[in-house]
Amino acid sequence: MSQKDIYLGHIEEFNSYGIKKDIIIQSGQNGNIAKILLPKEMQAGCIKDAPTIGFLLGQDKSENGEDYYTISKSYLQALLNTGVNIRFLDYENPYKQMNDCDAVVLPGGVFNNPESFYIDGKILGDKVGKRYFAYRAVIAEAYKKHKPMLGICAGAQMIGALLGNMKMYRDLKSEVVHPAIHKPKAETDVRIHQIKLLKGTPIFDIMGIKETNDRIMINSRHSQSMVHSVLQDYVVGSPKVKMDIYAVSDSDNIPEIWGNKEAGILCIQGHPEDLVSDVKMQNLYNYIARKAKEYKTKQNFLPMKRDVNSR
Repeated sequence: MSQKDIYLGHIEEFNSYGIKKDIIIQSGQNGNIAKILLPKEMQAGCIKDAPTIGFLLGQDKSENGEDYYTISKSYLQALLNTGVNIRFLDYENPYKQMNDCDAVVLPGGVFNNPESFYIDGKILGDKVGKRYFAYRAVIAEAYKKHKPMLGICAGAQMIGALLGNMKMYRDLKSEVVHPAIHKPKAETDVRIHQIKLLKGTPIFDIMGIKETNDRIMINSRHSQSMVHSVLQDYVVGSPKVKMDIYAVSDSDNIPEIWGNKEAGILCIQGHPEDLVSDVKMQNLYNYIARKAKEYKTKQNFLPMKRDVNSR
């Protein structure tokens, strides 16, 4: 299948950038894989030799019922600030679209997880959908090719569960005693609470702060989370990638940031892209850009595969 350039545009209704889902589907029916790019007016800021980060798009439905693939302005600005090139991944062929990417970002979103993710053991009959399978495909392909990953909110949970064998709370309010306000009642509420950065972990270098500054504020809007670290010790099975906890919620000890330094994996339960005017929050996105550059450089120095048909 060949690639076809498709450009995002500003969607006034959502105050974000996106593309109609039907356009992506039509491209596939014509035998093309959509190469989804920044809006043309933003192309001038692209750096030819910069690494490329793949971003898995979200979904929104318009008032007239049309489905769109979208990225919020806050996510887009955080990535643009890093100076990387960006490719946008849809849910039709995300693993193929990743061929040109040196790292991936999996954002937050609302979708059903498999029952096996949760520690409560309940079977409620919720079925996973196409969005879950897209996240799983991107994570599996990145893991296979050793590509760095940044997970935000639901994206962080997916990486933790699929690669780290971490279990989740289905509902923080009912499963945690005196939980912090991880999700406000309304979007207009102050979406911010204190987290504790754990000494001896890479998070201080990643954020560019001293270990003495081990309390910071972050915003969040999630009702589910990974379970307390002590409960992970009772999870059956070995992880594909060991996830180290870098930060916890200061009031209820819920994991907030985790990852694996060697694998270039960073997972953040909150939403630093909404606070990138704060340098240490932007540094979380700068980190994945640095890891993408390292990956790209390494690939450039790998020996070329020998053509088996050559003499």
